[in-house]
Amino acid sequence: MQVRQAGEAGLIKGLTFGLARGVSLAALAAGLVVAGATTNAKAQQQNATESSATVFEFSISPQDLNQALLTFADQTNLQLFYDVDRVSGLKSSALTGTHTPDDALKILLSGSGVTYRFTDKNTVSLSKLETSDGDSSTVIAPVYVEANTQNTDDLAHGYVATRSSAGTKTSTPLVETARSISVVSGQEMEDRAVASIEDAVAYTAGVATNNYGYDPRFDQVYVRGYPVHIYGDYRDGLRQMTGVYATFRTEPYSLEQLEIVKGPTAALYGQTTPGGLLNSVTKRPHKDAHNNVYGRFTNTESYEGGFDYNLGLSENGEWASRFVGLARYGETSNDIQDDRQMFAPTIRWQPNANTDLTVYTLFQHDETDASATLLNLNGAILDYRTSDADYDYQKQDQFQVGYELTHDLNNVPVTLAQNARFGYFDLEARYLTGGVTGGGWKNSNTEYHRAAQAVQETLWSAQVDNQAITTFETGNVKHEVLTGLDLMYSQSDYRFGSSGVLSDYTFFLNNPDKAISGTTPAYTTFDDVTYSQSGLYVQDQIELGNWHLNGGVRFDYTERKRISRLTNTGSTDYNTATTFNASALYAFDNGVSPYVSWGTSFLPSTSQDSEGKMLTPTEGEQYEVGVKYEPVGFDSFVTISAYRLTEDNVARYAGYSSSVGSYYESIGKLESRGLEVEGTANVTDSLSLVANFAYNNAKIVKGSYRGNTPLVTPEKTASTWANYTFHDGPLSGFGIGAGVRYTDSTYANYNNTSKNKPYTLMDAAIRYNFGAVSNKLEGLSLAINGTNLTDKKAAICNNGYCYQNEGQTIAATLKYDW
Repeated sequence: MQVRQAGEAGLIKGLTFGLARGVSLAALAAGLVVAGATTNAKAQQQNATESSATVFEFSISPQDLNQALLTFADQTNLQLFYDVDRVSGLKSSALTGTHTPDDALKILLSGSGVTYRFTDKNTVSLSKLETSDGDSSTVIAPVYVEANTQNTDDLAHGYVATRSSAGTKTSTPLVETARSISVVSGQEMEDRAVASIEDAVAYTAGVATNNYGYDPRFDQVYVRGYPVHIYGDYRDGLRQMTGVYATFRTEPYSLEQLEIVKGPTAALYGQTTPGGLLNSVTKRPHKDAHNNVYGRFTNTESYEGGFDYNLGLSENGEWASRFVGLARYGETSNDIQDDRQMFAPTIRWQPNANTDLTVYTLFQHDETDASATLLNLNGAILDYRTSDADYDYQKQDQFQVGYELTHDLNNVPVTLAQNARFGYFDLEARYLTGGVTGGGWKNSNTEYHRAAQAVQETLWSAQVDNQAITTFETGNVKHEVLTGLDLMYSQSDYRFGSSGVLSDYTFFLNNPDKAISGTTPAYTTFDDVTYSQSGLYVQDQIELGNWHLNGGVRFDYTERKRISRLTNTGSTDYNTATTFNASALYAFDNGVSPYVSWGTSFLPSTSQDSEGKMLTPTEGEQYEVGVKYEPVGFDSFVTISAYRLTEDNVARYAGYSSSVGSYYESIGKLESRGLEVEGTANVTDSLSLVANFAYNNAKIVKGSYRGNTPLVTPEKTASTWANYTFHDGPLSGFGIGAGVRYTDSTYANYNNTSKNKPYTLMDAAIRYNFGAVSNKLEGLSLAINGTNLTDKKAAICNNGYCYQNEGQTIAATLKYDW
């Protein structure tokens, strides 16, 4: 087999060509969509007078004016432009019954001092009337234009989210989206002082994080039993590519919120795990953003500081920027090093109401220990790691740069969007292990013999997602058609080496604290791994009265190569796949929305079997029924869902060999039948709640382990968190929070002969806002958060390897907001 050696120049050329091809094809696709929509748009314009007389049924109670305007926009599909700060603190009037949009706004805004004008039949500009100091005449205040973009409207308020773009790739109310989607708000993450992505999703239904115990090397998240941190890890709608060993890491302080979409998403995103995806929403410059600086230290001797600063670059808001940074040094609760330095500058340009461009970058360095595995002696878990903290390390540098561009075409109901990102990481790690020939317990189980292993990996990736969103009506039916073309490419340079068992690395049970030192083994494996995907997709969101229908189809072409630089041999696999989704939801006027949905998925693998051959792609399918509830007049959101999820050709880690390295095997077909109940609520200005319960009956239904339960897949999980802030009385300024998390027992091996015990963890928080003492101290606060307060040490064993959950951490945070 002849293989052309691709160096960095060849890679950059390939990436440039790929991005250029994406832009060209996007322009072509957009042109076709626009051409098809123009005739309909002209017809709509000719009937503008008739359209303006369209009536809607409203039921908006008196409430915060900003929230009332968002509800009005959702119900009428009008775009509203206004300065959020100028309506802050204002209340709307009640709006009920059937009205035209013009009459409805007159009622809604009555008494608020806010006026409006239609700039075209679909766009409304709002201004606040202000009284001048010199006389009683009124003047129109300047309007700051903030478009209805994902960066503002899709963000949760308090603990409750009502919209998301992750499930449909377009901003859609959750109560109209026929699938289960969980949102972890920025406020909840702040109240719980989360230090990792695992911490952030700990109170989410159907999500698990401890399948390999607490291990800060990776952001391990499992949805409905499937790992999404490998093939379902997305940031701002684009996948964070993975290498053979390494993955991109995400710092929660850099995020506005997290979105978890459950079930197959391949019809929109292409190759992903059938469990769903995790989308991280990065902090962006916007009008409502606040500034802060903070310092934090923990009982594990970790020290951390960070800043989040918004800087307007022009008086009219056309240019804005945001700078987020963090530095952390120290250890985690399990004596594992966990250092991080992160800097994320962003700039945003909004020259007019139709165009929005955000350019962002990320620089991040992580350094931690390279192995969190615990020693296992005859089934007993020892409080010593398989590796040695004095020897092992894992260092990773990562860089990302990208942009998000949206443009609404004039006089045509079409929005063009393009998201693109370039990513790079470089990882170096070494550790000790007994999982090699000649390793393990020896001499009456008093000595654990080990070898040193080393990994070095560099990955380059590039992605572009081109979209055209067209809205039109056919009779009484409203359509929002999304047409997209996305391209992904990554190339990994992977190196691996092992020393073999050496006496210098022996662990002595009678002398467990002996320090270990040694050299890094030479690399003996040099592999080039490339991965590419091209996907064309179409989705139609249909609204007919209270009915919301969604149908989508996508065609993908993928290519995977793994070539040894030493032998010039390897394997190349090509796959094509067509995936679908379909759903129906009925939105009752009282906020109840029952729904049904169906979707399929596929996932090519870069994993090898024991002979070095690529494994067969997996195929997934899910049926889901559920009901969503967004009560009128009560700020909360509840989702109840039941599902049947299957995946064929499932691969799991099987072992290590000197010829192949880590290899995997197919264990057949999995089937999961589950029920999830999840709710968030801003009960009052003081009290916020999160509660969830999940049941997942997972079985292997085909293959050598037929009838058994998959590894480390709990049948039942539950959690609840409550946060209360005192605004009046002698405790004014104080806030408290408390939470509890339960994880059911799980099987530790494929034969289901060994189990991990169930465990319950408790968390708490207390904080004080010094502004209650003096206005001069407004914005200064102190918070003390406790995670796993009882220091519960739960052992989690997985296919012969044992780990531990995150231990007790007490963190004190001093922060200043302005």
